[in-house]
Amino acid sequence: MTRDERGGATPAGSWWTLLIIVPAVALAAYTLSLFDFFEALEFKLYDLNFQLRGPRPVEEIDIAIVAIDEETSDSLSFPFNRCHYAELIRRLNHLGASLIVFDIDFSSVGIIPKSDSLFYAAIQEAGNVLHQGKITYIHKRGLRESIASVKPPVSQVSPPGTPWGLINELVDADGVSRRYSLFLPVADTAYVSLGLKVYSILHKLQVDKGSFNLAGNFHYGDLRIPRSPLDRSSTLINYYGPAGTFPTYSFVSVIRGDYDFEDLLAGLTPEEAEMLAASGMADILSENPFNGKVVLVGASDENLQDNKFTPFFTADNPRLTPGVEVHANALQMLADESFIQPIGFWWVIVGVLLLSILTYLSGRYLAQWLGSIGALFLIGVVVVGALMLFARQELWLREMPLLLTVAIGYPTNLVYRFVLAQREKAMIRGMFAQYVPKKVVGELIANPDMLKLGGEKRRMSVLFTDVAGFTTVSEQLSPEELVALLNEYLTAMTRVILDHEGIVDKYEGDLVMAEFGAPIWHEDHAALCCRAALGMQARLKELRAKWRAEGGVELYSRVGINSGEMIVGNMGSEEVFDYTVMGDSVNLASRLEGANKNYDTTIMIGRGTWDDVNQKFVTRPLDLLRVKGKLKPVEVFELVAELGDATPPGKLKAIELFEQGLERYRHMLFLEAGELFARAIEADPEDGPSRIYSERCSLYINEPPPSDWNGVWTLTEK
Repeated sequence: MTRDERGGATPAGSWWTLLIIVPAVALAAYTLSLFDFFEALEFKLYDLNFQLRGPRPVEEIDIAIVAIDEETSDSLSFPFNRCHYAELIRRLNHLGASLIVFDIDFSSVGIIPKSDSLFYAAIQEAGNVLHQGKITYIHKRGLRESIASVKPPVSQVSPPGTPWGLINELVDADGVSRRYSLFLPVADTAYVSLGLKVYSILHKLQVDKGSFNLAGNFHYGDLRIPRSPLDRSSTLINYYGPAGTFPTYSFVSVIRGDYDFEDLLAGLTPEEAEMLAASGMADILSENPFNGKVVLVGASDENLQDNKFTPFFTADNPRLTPGVEVHANALQMLADESFIQPIGFWWVIVGVLLLSILTYLSGRYLAQWLGSIGALFLIGVVVVGALMLFARQELWLREMPLLLTVAIGYPTNLVYRFVLAQREKAMIRGMFAQYVPKKVVGELIANPDMLKLGGEKRRMSVLFTDVAGFTTVSEQLSPEELVALLNEYLTAMTRVILDHEGIVDKYEGDLVMAEFGAPIWHEDHAALCCRAALGMQARLKELRAKWRAEGGVELYSRVGINSGEMIVGNMGSEEVFDYTVMGDSVNLASRLEGANKNYDTTIMIGRGTWDDVNQKFVTRPLDLLRVKGKLKPVEVFELVAELGDATPPGKLKAIELFEQGLERYRHMLFLEAGELFARAIEADPEDGPSRIYSERCSLYINEPPPSDWNGVWTLTEK
């Protein structure tokens, strides 16, 4: 056994247990986090980071959206004549758009061929139009892998050299768009996404195939894009806000000329222009929302089914984000180089292991309520820390492995703690069940810290009892008979001790050592000890009658009791120890047990015990005694009975006469004292102390002690 800082016992293998539990919890937590249910929760926590961070400003961006909204669909009856796209290109170029990007499917020819021609001509004339395309996957029976098919815009609306980019959507299992495809390989060609194609045009990049390897970040020119941990050919979209964050204008309002403010102002009369300038409206109308901007064209009408769930979608903001605005978020993220960097796998593993250790230590060494608070604190640290990393450093920390570490580790440690507690209770029960009362065992099990390891100073009472003339008795019996007799005697004496809240410290042959007042404190420990001693003599008297009837050997015992300061606790080595008491008070009790034979008494108590019990028990002073090994004498007393018990009148009379004789004895009036001791013997012929003192008086009458005699009697043997 080893000892922890609480004073309790811990298994020597507890650190080995730490080395087993911590990795096991970490492995279980990380593995469990990969299950669909917990991955869905991870997504929700990821979305919560966006919602708590809030939208980011987009006032200074160079992106505008032209949306095919409900007004456009109602006005032009989508799918409408592609000549409207041609008109849109002319209008936007007239307004100074730097690049026009269509997030609209043109992979098939239009209904009206002439409109395709007009659209084709407008694109060719503008030279700043970019299309979208897709890669579709067909799974055929018998083939392990799907067949990829590239679907670019048809040549009828895409003049040679017109760039296009992929719009393949990546949707997570819960239907939310969190990732943006960077590229998709088909055969030996890697096709980049619409956002990357726009970026390459704006920055005039020539990208080689070598940048599309799957190791590390995705390199695109000088751009370093962190890959999504879920799909190495995609990145996480750093959304700037919910639907409507980017400035959006109705398709029909643009081709209607609502933003051609220069033409409007040019058509005014001088008087109208002067009035408009005076009102300040001229400056407002002259503002051009498309000048120098990248204009993304796409659908926002919900009937066109191109709106997406994003992390900003909530019950309080239940508006879907148009797919074209998802591209706007991705394009702006590329322009700002503001990427969400996933924290690497090994850092997550380190975090999981660290949390597992902290959870283990808090659950093992803190009180249960503190351990619960500690577990909640660790969960709070993970959630708040993840949010701070996300909001301030744009780092995404996967929280579920960490949260599951605490969620698994804390109850695991509770179970482990329960097992340890049961083991500790079993240890306590094993240590004490045979030596202490059952209710004391129960208290110790409920409060194991009451067994303070290493010892503590405490005032308590100790009892020693030994069989008188045991050597002579043992010579009369065979070993088997002796063992049977001794077991019967010790069982009876132990039962009396336990019945009086004492604990048996040890057996040494026929000797029994017991203490009262530990490990459970009792204010009246001295009285309990004295009652036990009287009870042991009464029980032994019953046993003698039984043995006499059986024709066996009869046993008599002597008891020594003392109360005082002593050291109590587990003494010994770290591997083997005993719960015991030590100190001068203990040694004196042992001497008093043997001193009984010098006074022909059965129970002798020290002054410390007498001070506590003299108002409750019949006692009498015996002597000023100097025991072997001590220079200072001690006052000792005989314990006779408890007040209220039936004490023979002759015994009480003998005690009264004895005390009178003792007073004269101590004043060296040995003749008077001897007469009183003789009268005490007449009252109780079996009164041993009166007989002993009568003999002393006879001795001192013939050989008086010196004039400085102090009445102390010195024992020469234990």
